[in-house]
Amino acid sequence: MKLRVLFSLAVIVAATGELRAQYSEDALRFSRSQWGGTARFKAIGAQTGVGGDLSSVGGNPAGIGFFTRSELSITPEFNGYNNSSSYLGQQTIARGDKLGLANAAVVFHTRAAKPKGAKLDQGWLSFNFGLAYNQTQGFDNSVGYSGTNPKNSIADYFAESATSIYGAPNTLQSGSLERMAYDNYLIGYDNPGGYYFPETEVNNVQTKNDLRFGRQSEVNFSFGANYSNQFYIGASISIANINYNTSDTYKEKGFNVTENNDYELSYRQSQVTQGSGINGKIGAIYRPIPNIRLGATIESPTWYTIDDSYSEGLDTKYGKNRVDSQFVNDDEFYDFTYKLRTPLKVSTGIAYFFEDKGFISADIDYVDYSTINFAQANSGDIQVISDNNKAVMSKYTDAINFRIGAEYKIDKQLMLRAGYGSQGDPYVVTDNKSFKINTYSGGLGYRINNYYIDLTYQKVSSNSERWPYALNNIPTSIANVKNSRNNVFLTIGSRF
Repeated sequence: MKLRVLFSLAVIVAATGELRAQYSEDALRFSRSQWGGTARFKAIGAQTGVGGDLSSVGGNPAGIGFFTRSELSITPEFNGYNNSSSYLGQQTIARGDKLGLANAAVVFHTRAAKPKGAKLDQGWLSFNFGLAYNQTQGFDNSVGYSGTNPKNSIADYFAESATSIYGAPNTLQSGSLERMAYDNYLIGYDNPGGYYFPETEVNNVQTKNDLRFGRQSEVNFSFGANYSNQFYIGASISIANINYNTSDTYKEKGFNVTENNDYELSYRQSQVTQGSGINGKIGAIYRPIPNIRLGATIESPTWYTIDDSYSEGLDTKYGKNRVDSQFVNDDEFYDFTYKLRTPLKVSTGIAYFFEDKGFISADIDYVDYSTINFAQANSGDIQVISDNNKAVMSKYTDAINFRIGAEYKIDKQLMLRAGYGSQGDPYVVTDNKSFKINTYSGGLGYRINNYYIDLTYQKVSSNSERWPYALNNIPTSIANVKNSRNNVFLTIGSRF
């Protein structure tokens, strides 16, 4: 376990969620959930002050107070990604796609009992209950990059790590990455100097392929009430789930000066992370006049318990036109269980409704990512917890998310929708680079009697940086990645 922690700390400054055994990067990843639920609110984006949609079961629960009938819907999705990476002057493209379930929800409407003679539009008018499955994030992704490095090799990292952790070769721990590198003749040991050195030459060809898959989701139980068609309140409890998996492979080809032979190494990493947790929301929507709605939501932190299993292995073969020798190692596994608290989120929104023609809405969220917190579970290593909490405090800061959207009714049956949203940069220092997540969306809606169908296209774009390894006090070549996701959502629903 401690070897994994030291490896994590060596590259803890990474500005992306690359594997690297970084619990702090995983915590940020699990804290940046997406909005929406149904295709309608996926298109509009800004929903805090709108209400009246099944997305409110997982969003602002006060929104289900607008329902005057029971309703259910299901929303399948198609997700495609297209990533462009630039590394050492070479461009690499990675693409993929997948079908999934974005949302399934139901709201049960209950009219409040009124004494005989009471006004039907005053006081408590209805009490509604909602249940939903909501995918808050999809992790399926692939990033690849490749190039010729004229400055260093991953063997420089192996040597640096072995020097900082161990003494002479007889102290190298069996099964450790450093032991693998030494046994594979990638690093050697200088007895007089007491340090390890790389045996590889520069101008080596480096290739990295990172695969991500899995999802983050919630099951929401919500309550919403309507008071005089003017004030709406709601609350919800959500059971959250994380299923996150990675499979990364780094390959390097070059010349080993000590062995006087060509080499090809393969360094593989994998991660299986599963967790469950709970959070709550309270919300309200107020109508000061019929055309304006003001909304607010407070979403508590999610308290997770997470099981993480990380593995790594290193193989090397030598020979130019044939395999002269080959060194194969079994993967080493490192398991760790920890508790994670994500940040509290506060959202406000406003919506203006035009007479029978639709509405325009806007939302703002405030999230302080520096409040992410790790805690022990099952007497876990307290040093690991402390180091990652320090990393959170040093790397992350607060951020503002905003969304704006609109719906236009062409007639009573057909609607056009569009929206834009931006998730703020969570990093303290980004060297004037932006790590915001921008979302552009548009869609159509069709209503007929008690049935409806909504279709939305959503484009999500962001920038990130990745590097295969990091060296102390030595600049490491960086892969600049442009991430693009093209998502399609289809909602089919019915009122009953």
